[in-house]
Amino acid sequence: MRPILSKCHGYDKLTFALTVAALGLFAVQSARADDVIRFGASLSLTGATSAEGGRVKDGYDFYAKLANERGGIEVGGKKYKVEIKYYDDESNAQRATALVERLIVEDKVNFVAGPYGSGSTFPASSVAEKYKIPMVIAHGASTTIYERGYKYIFAVLNSVDQYTINIIKMAADRGAKRIALISENALFPKLGIDGAAVQAKDAGLEVVYKEYYPSKTTDLSPLLSAAKAQNPDVLIAGGYTADMMLLARQVTELGVKPKMLGFLLGPTLPGFVSSLGASAEYTLEPVQWAAHMPWKDELFGMTSSEYAARFKKDYGYDPDYHPPQSTAALEVYHRAIQKAGSLDPEKVRDAIATTDMMTAYGAIRFNEKGQNIAKRMAVIQIQNGKPSVVYPSEYKESDLVYPIPQR
Repeated sequence: MRPILSKCHGYDKLTFALTVAALGLFAVQSARADDVIRFGASLSLTGATSAEGGRVKDGYDFYAKLANERGGIEVGGKKYKVEIKYYDDESNAQRATALVERLIVEDKVNFVAGPYGSGSTFPASSVAEKYKIPMVIAHGASTTIYERGYKYIFAVLNSVDQYTINIIKMAADRGAKRIALISENALFPKLGIDGAAVQAKDAGLEVVYKEYYPSKTTDLSPLLSAAKAQNPDVLIAGGYTADMMLLARQVTELGVKPKMLGFLLGPTLPGFVSSLGASAEYTLEPVQWAAHMPWKDELFGMTSSEYAARFKKDYGYDPDYHPPQSTAALEVYHRAIQKAGSLDPEKVRDAIATTDMMTAYGAIRFNEKGQNIAKRMAVIQIQNGKPSVVYPSEYKESDLVYPIPQR
């Protein structure tokens, strides 16, 4: 019996040793897991705004790469690596809102990065406010997001009321008199175009046509024909990329010939110029950022142009303003977490509120509503198939072409 007992005892010892080792490994893994700061984001990775959503994700991921290369975020003398958990909201605001709640309640992420677009950001930010988890927004420009008295919501980008100011100023300075405005009937574009109407009147331009179209419209020719009949000097349109490509194409097909053609967004986004060719030439877009702007990131030590070069090396394309906006939003968290010396959401929120920093995206400082008041926007014009900054003068790469040469 002794050999059998001996074997049993040996087996018991081996089992015990393996169990202890497994528990030790679990403890190590748990400790390692605790050395991570987890961000969460619901993004439009499929659906109508997936082109924009993909660039938003790349910008978030680029921040994580840069931060982790430097050891992560230091909190009270300890370094934490960065992880980001994503869900695809399929460009649906209701789904985005549910997924943000899932990230907070079920996944228990430390902090939340904003979705893409005002339509999703408006309701999703209410979830963050409800749970008192800060949300630093990179891609929700509608002013209504920031007019609800919320304390946990902050945005690095300029709000939509600033988008068309410079385009209208350039038009007025060059003698334009009549303006037509077309917008998708959705939160961000509608607010932008409504603001443009007010700005145009203030600048002495007559609004000769203003109309909204329902989302998922596949033919904008009736609106363009009606606008054409009013003989506007300036046409400005608001909507997302696919719609704006359709509009630019139909402007050419219908022979609409304004002296200036502007968009709230579109010309700098993927496929706009390559798909439209000559129809994209001389179009205007307000932009939050351009690679040649004279800013140097105090966290990562890179200039705007160095950011663009490194980003292109890692992701294979030249960034428009979407990736650096995303990166800057997570940099705000980075600096605030360091300053707070804590992962406590309330302490980090208070540190975010006092942010005053320079990034490769530009300066960031928040007002009491959580809006960035430290930077201004520029305007690009597509010239020879490429975006070129034409306003303001301190960032200008080329002169505005006005009026658009007749084709």
